[in-house]
Amino acid sequence: MTKARIAGALASMTLVLGGALVLAPSAAAASGSSSTAVPASSTSQLQACWGQPERGSEGHHGNSGWCDSGRYRQAIRCETLGGYRYVHYGPWVWAPAKSTAWCNIGDRVVGTWLE
Repeated sequence: MTKARIAGALASMTLVLGGALVLAPSAAAASGSSSTAVPASSTSQLQACWGQPERGSEGHHGNSGWCDSGRYRQAIRCETLGGYRYVHYGPWVWAPAKSTAWCNIGDRVVGTWLE
């Protein structure tokens, strides 16, 4: 029984890593998943993403991110002077648009990622 489970898991992982499992962009967006659809072809390329810190006109801090394919949004973890942490999100965008998220004025960015 255990060997069959391991074999099934390995077969599933091979399909996923091989590009046989493709999510439609609308399905990935509706599920709230951070997955990005990848084309099923032998020449499929990995998604490349970049980010940069931002400083607003009123002195607030944020971060921008963009990718060369797919749909994504910028997420940042902010911290107040008292040590309270919270998360803010930028808008969902399609490549190559830029998504920017901002901390409240006076707070600092302590972590960034793209979803």
